[in-house]
Amino acid sequence: MSAGEFQMYRVHLADPGGSITVHEVPTDSFEAAERGVTMYGRTVVPWHRVVRYVRDVVQPLGEPELSTQAEVRAWLDDGSETGETLRIRADRFDAGPWTADILVVDAVNVEGATIHLRKIHVPWGRVLEYERVPVPVEHVLLTERAVLARSD
Repeated sequence: MSAGEFQMYRVHLADPGGSITVHEVPTDSFEAAERGVTMYGRTVVPWHRVVRYVRDVVQPLGEPELSTQAEVRAWLDDGSETGETLRIRADRFDAGPWTADILVVDAVNVEGATIHLRKIHVPWGRVLEYERVPVPVEHVLLTERAVLARSD
């Protein structure tokens, strides 16, 4: 993927009647503010219509990852009858002023030495609940051993 592919937000909007439309908006013409999001530099969409906005991110592989002993379980209104539940490491969840920001790993490219992530921004009106979930110490130790074994 080229760097240009990562310069877009996919903005998911709730329309009348319950359908959801997705708009591809260049990052330089997108802004999140107190009352909603601005798309294309001129169209303002209030928060109650924003389901989420997503941007692809690439991170260099090999940067030391902080080990975590907690995860976050987030239950999100994605427009479906049951919603969507994501479980992510606690250091990949941020409670911002207008949105809950979540980093989800899509792929690891060992040859390119990169991690491909999706940064998902969910307006607070679409967050049904979230909670910090302690990870059992045994799970943390097993994960760390697996990472060490792969680096040998």
